[in-house]
Amino acid sequence: MDQFDRAQELDARFRQQALLQHGGTRGATVSRLTCIDCEEPIPAARREAVPGCQRCIQCEEEIERR
Repeated sequence: MDQFDRAQELDARFRQQALLQHGGTRGATVSRLTCIDCEEPIPAARREAVPGCQRCIQCEEEIERR
C-alpha cells in the first residue's frame, strides 16, 4: 500500500463519517408526501430511495445547483 492508497482510504473514511453526521438522522425521519417548495406529490420511489426527503426531484436539483 503506497501513500496514494492510504490517502484514498483516509479520504473515503472521512467522507463516510461526514455523510453519517450530515444525514445520520435521515433514516429516522419520515419522508414528506408533498414537496415543501412546490407542494407537488413526491413519488413513492423517491421517498423509498431517499428516506426523509422533503423535496421533489426537480426542486432538490434546483437547490443543489445554487
